[in-house]
Amino acid sequence: MNKTLLLRTSVCIALGTVSASSLAAGFQVNEHSANGLGRAFAGQAATPENASILATNPAAISQFDEAEFSFALNYIMPNVDIKGDVVTTVGDAQIPLEANEDDIAESAVIPSAFYTRPINEKVSVGLGVFANYGLATDYSDSFNALHFADRAEVITMTINPAVSYSLTDTLDIGLGLSATYAEAEIGTATPQAIGAISQGAVPGNATILRLEGDDWGYGWNVGVFWQASEQTDIALSYRAETKLDLEGDVESDLIPALNQGGALGLNLAAIAEFAVNHRIDEKWSVQASANHTEWSTFDKLEAELESGMDLLIKQEDFENTWRLSVGATYVYSDELTLRAGYAYDEGAVSFAHRSLSIPDTDRHWVTVGATYQLNEDSTIDAGYAYLKGRDANVSQQRALQTEALGTVVSDLTATEHASAHIFSVQYNTRF
Repeated sequence: MNKTLLLRTSVCIALGTVSASSLAAGFQVNEHSANGLGRAFAGQAATPENASILATNPAAISQFDEAEFSFALNYIMPNVDIKGDVVTTVGDAQIPLEANEDDIAESAVIPSAFYTRPINEKVSVGLGVFANYGLATDYSDSFNALHFADRAEVITMTINPAVSYSLTDTLDIGLGLSATYAEAEIGTATPQAIGAISQGAVPGNATILRLEGDDWGYGWNVGVFWQASEQTDIALSYRAETKLDLEGDVESDLIPALNQGGALGLNLAAIAEFAVNHRIDEKWSVQASANHTEWSTFDKLEAELESGMDLLIKQEDFENTWRLSVGATYVYSDELTLRAGYAYDEGAVSFAHRSLSIPDTDRHWVTVGATYQLNEDSTIDAGYAYLKGRDANVSQQRALQTEALGTVVSDLTATEHASAHIFSVQYNTRF
């Protein structure tokens, strides 16, 4: 591949990678390829249709006889609404208010690019630039529960070189190394209603706490690709945990002592996949995957301040999750291939720890997609997914210490309603 083109593509990814509402468990992002989206990413690690397989299984890049290049754009359109109530207690008085907000999650465009090539009959190499994690929730200034959540954002970009080695004619192994850049922001603020209740003694929309920072983290991933028979391919892949210390600034309008530098620890969970791709005949094939994400590593949000103080922001206690998917592929003609899929994706957050900042829940995926052969060497993929989350209840309590009012306690009860549309297009070529 032309080195200038690869450099320009990498720069495009770096500038264009933006955060997305959490559409998989926790704040994981699955959107690496349009062809994979069409079958709900079922059998992804065992289905090397183009170079985007590198993101899931480095071993499978050995299946290409020529250099391959893929570039994808994914447009995510989430719809997350919060309906609830917050009761604020000031002294002996209780003040009930609505805590309703529509469209708290932001739409996003997520690009990805991949390049692979064989070195000889045994060895293949590749490079991928993509995002594995992303999150953005943002509440308006008029939201009556800003002291529970104002803005939360995670932006990531992973650069992943990989190499594959063919042990036998039917068994390949692969290894990748990853460098992940991440930016994060999380904040809370005083609601305008508290400003009104206190008659200005506590200003509305004042920053209670805001942290932002960035860091590079490093990790590895491995895979196995086995052609068990002429009809069936089986794969195992594992992407290790990436640990980050996001260094930046801490800000507070209410607590001046917090205005200093600090670092926020953030662990990106390990991901394992078992995948099967079975060809029924020349036209039909079926795919299935079981993905396990070790979210239990994400136990708390805690910042270490320059002064040496540890600041616990929230106890998260995420739980490990499973994502189960099935898909089907139909070769309609020499030019057109059709796909469909379904996935059930577990949420990582229990009721006791669910929050407005990361309103995670179980979700169902229903997807369709297609590939069109442009010419002998190039194809274009398109995929669409509809995600429907299970309605999830949120219950939180916050205590705010003020000089004017003493301790102000707020109790929140709310329900999250979530759905999303994902559109993906991808160009693939070989040379």
